[in-house]
Amino acid sequence: MKSIKMAFTAAVFAVVSTASQAGIVNIWSDAYSPNTLNNFYNANGHTSSVLNGNLDSFNLNGVNLLWAMQPANDYTSAELDAMAAYLAQGGRIAFMGEHGSFMPAQNNRINTALAFLGATMHTVNNAVSCGFQTASRADGEILEHTLTAGVNNYEYACYSELSISGSAEALMYGNGLIGSVMMAYQNIGPGSVFFITDQNVWDHSPTWAGFDNTQMFLNLVTAETGAPPVGVPAPASLALIAFGLLALNRKKVL
Repeated sequence: MKSIKMAFTAAVFAVVSTASQAGIVNIWSDAYSPNTLNNFYNANGHTSSVLNGNLDSFNLNGVNLLWAMQPANDYTSAELDAMAAYLAQGGRIAFMGEHGSFMPAQNNRINTALAFLGATMHTVNNAVSCGFQTASRADGEILEHTLTAGVNNYEYACYSELSISGSAEALMYGNGLIGSVMMAYQNIGPGSVFFITDQNVWDHSPTWAGFDNTQMFLNLVTAETGAPPVGVPAPASLALIAFGLLALNRKKVL
């Protein structure tokens, strides 16, 4: 796979840990300050801090969730390698994009990172359902999953649709737009990646009474994703191993 070797400005990361489950939420934001999200985690039982620098300069051991938000420059090859190594440790990466008429270049950088990591989802870079909207569980727009537990109404402004295939799964559709994927996730080995394409969903959500956005962000840190534990092959890998052993035994018999 071709490496990306372009200059990369210093990134900003918010670090969140808990007493019961040590973890770090690193939020990279070239475009927006991560202070709102940083303050949110601090106010909800987590220990959060903000870091500056390139991703590959940090030790991500024990991290729960890495937020990679709206990259103003291409990820370097070293940063992409750091993301891949982090997922192999069982880490989670939440990519934050925007709708396609606002930040298409940033979305494309996220698409490139997802492809590098082996994900089968990407944004098509359009602008859908603009103006403040509410996705709801009652209307079938918030799908049943441990990651959406307790999330019955989710406020957003305008998003870019996601195209998903393979093992990628939708978590939310747009308001009145069943099938138009607004949020999705995918397990990659023992790690997981999430993709959200509307920065407003967390920028203002701690002050939006009556919506469950904050519960969604808490779920991203610790809710069960279904990824196998570190060192345990995924079901597809187990099938390949079993097939290989069967072929080997047949060869020995012959």
